[in-house]
Amino acid sequence: MGLFGFGKSKEKAAVASKNDNFALSGPNNASSARCIMAAAVRGVALELDLGDGKKLEMSHGPVKLNSENAIYTYLDVKGDGAPLRPKKARHLGDQNYWLAIANELLDNNLQVEAILRRMDEILTTNDYLAGPITQADGPVAAGVLQLKKAGSCPQGLSHVDAWLSRVEQVVPEGIRANTMSQVS
Repeated sequence: MGLFGFGKSKEKAAVASKNDNFALSGPNNASSARCIMAAAVRGVALELDLGDGKKLEMSHGPVKLNSENAIYTYLDVKGDGAPLRPKKARHLGDQNYWLAIANELLDNNLQVEAILRRMDEILTTNDYLAGPITQADGPVAAGVLQLKKAGSCPQGLSHVDAWLSRVEQVVPEGIRANTMSQVS
């Protein structure tokens, strides 16, 4: 065995397989809705166990994650198709801005109308929030759908409505109905 441990036998950590189920548990709130929508956009069906008094956690085989950002990133890598994390710095910056907005959207009623009107403006020239679809579109869509459900979404946001339809169409048919019933 060498100075830095070369030649040592290492135990391999257990890894999640394609056959392992993705499970999300936690409170039935905006945070869970954002994770559900992020999974749906990546084509990942979740087993849900939502209720009061639970901490947000996603598990996939031996992997357990308990922060929204970690869950979004994991789902992005494990989901269907190419990852949604943008390669261009501008798109990555826009994605991260909208992820921060998603966390505040339901907590800050004073700015909701201004945020949604700005979003509508941006979506006049973009199909998605940061240009191409990114990790931000699912979680922000969940927030907007919850605002609509609560009757807190201003009227006349035709570009936001069209964007919501595009995001919904990205969700595979097999999991669309269950996802939409959870977040809207």
